[in-house]
Amino acid sequence: MKPRSCSMACLHVVSRPQKTRRSAYGPSLTLLLGVTAAALLASGAASAEAGGLRIGWAQTDITPDEPVVLSGQFHARVMEDIRDPITATALALESESGEGVIMVSCDLVGITDEFRGGSDVRGRVRAMVSEALPGDEQPMVVLNATHTHASADTRIAPELAEKLGVDICEGWSRWGVELDAMSPLEYVEFAVPRIAEAAVQAWEAREPGGISFGLGHAVVGHNRIMAYDDGRSQMYGSTNRPDFSHVEGWEDHAVHLIFTWAEDAELTGVIINLASPSQHDEGIYELSADFWHETREELRARLGEDLYVLPQCSAAGDQSERVMIHRRAESRMEEITGENRRDRIAQRIADAVTSVLPYMDEHIDWNPVFAQRMETFDLQRRFMSEQDYEEAQAAFEGYKQNYEDMRAALDEQPEMREEHRWYLDITRAYRRMAREALVMERIELEQEEPTVPIEVYVMRLGDIALATNPFELYLDFGVRMQERSPAIQTFLVQLAGSGTYVAPERSVEGGAYGAVPGSNVVGAEGGQQLVERTLEVIEELWNEE
Repeated sequence: MKPRSCSMACLHVVSRPQKTRRSAYGPSLTLLLGVTAAALLASGAASAEAGGLRIGWAQTDITPDEPVVLSGQFHARVMEDIRDPITATALALESESGEGVIMVSCDLVGITDEFRGGSDVRGRVRAMVSEALPGDEQPMVVLNATHTHASADTRIAPELAEKLGVDICEGWSRWGVELDAMSPLEYVEFAVPRIAEAAVQAWEAREPGGISFGLGHAVVGHNRIMAYDDGRSQMYGSTNRPDFSHVEGWEDHAVHLIFTWAEDAELTGVIINLASPSQHDEGIYELSADFWHETREELRARLGEDLYVLPQCSAAGDQSERVMIHRRAESRMEEITGENRRDRIAQRIADAVTSVLPYMDEHIDWNPVFAQRMETFDLQRRFMSEQDYEEAQAAFEGYKQNYEDMRAALDEQPEMREEHRWYLDITRAYRRMAREALVMERIELEQEEPTVPIEVYVMRLGDIALATNPFELYLDFGVRMQERSPAIQTFLVQLAGSGTYVAPERSVEGGAYGAVPGSNVVGAEGGQQLVERTLEVIEELWNEE
């Protein structure tokens, strides 16, 4: 099998029908929702007419029509099948004064930006939206990723490849070898216009409406860091050993909800914000939106096929869906119920939504206070020690030698490419080599650039605050912001740009994967700076009344 060319391909959207699942709820819920809607029609329409909020929704399919590289592991995974489609969902909000925002949630592992990642999905989408809309209609555009580990890779690293002395085209610069698939750069060219078009469609579809908000609960994410008697921690560490001490951090099972309503009091969509990435199937070779696919199907089966669902991942850098405690009991329950974990998660989230929804009829705000800011924060880098540098250098030399040996073997024996998943070892060695090189480079950057610029969007919507960050932010920092915020509910949205893990000091001391130098560009001090500055902006928005 010959490697694909790096040239851009002309690609087209492929529509895939959604599966329909039967609702687990009978006529009682339908009747209850019907009564709620009737009451809103009678009492809410007049309020909507007097209000000034305008709301628009859109969704697009960003499923590629040929194989891509799946992101979420150190080694490459070339897509071998499609488990379910991946989408981008856009919600447009415009205040009475004409100020607006378009929030777009994407079934991707992350959102690349101008600071890191090279391909700058965020910047490209914004440019296309700005060009498509009139000059007097330029809303802010905010993108976030659900962090599925079975979605198309969008990252490239041409400058890094050049520094490493690796001769590779731009499209494959992050993986160190050309693969028989759509390159990350080709996928960006495929997906970005579709994401931008959905954003524009949401803005153009805006009509008078209202929002309500509430809090439910669903067990989705679990803290994945296990701590031991010697003070060390390990991601997904065993709990069945004598020195197992405790789970390192907390878990947050809150489900923050924003419901959107049309002028006739019809439910149009829901924002679902929870502290868990969507990486249940993190090692598969199938394209997938993970549990958000089943969640959308379950909610639409219960509440209508036209319902829009916009997922947001709150601070969850140390969380995942993998069960760490009571694993055997959980596995047994899956066997008894005949449902896999993704199905069970979807039902739990849908239960949280539908348990809150009937109480929303008396709490719709048709003209909420709307204020927003987009700012750049300069956060302290995590400083590297001499030992960190020496360890990174030693690891770098080993991976570099492995990569060069394997690439030479491929050049001499091109038939090796015919072997099943021949690329696993060489892409793993390249990515590890690149990771250690970046750690070494940061020693020099500490003197020249001691801070890292990151973009943060903050919004006030009535009694709700929403704040983004680009990181895989540990839950500790998220809880600090939520508990000190003046808002009744604070929606934190991570993965709104290119960012690494940000771990608190106790996790750095434990030394698990997400808290080591290779995982942290911004350290614990920078994480607390993010907390304080975000809270300052929220307070400023609250004091503008």
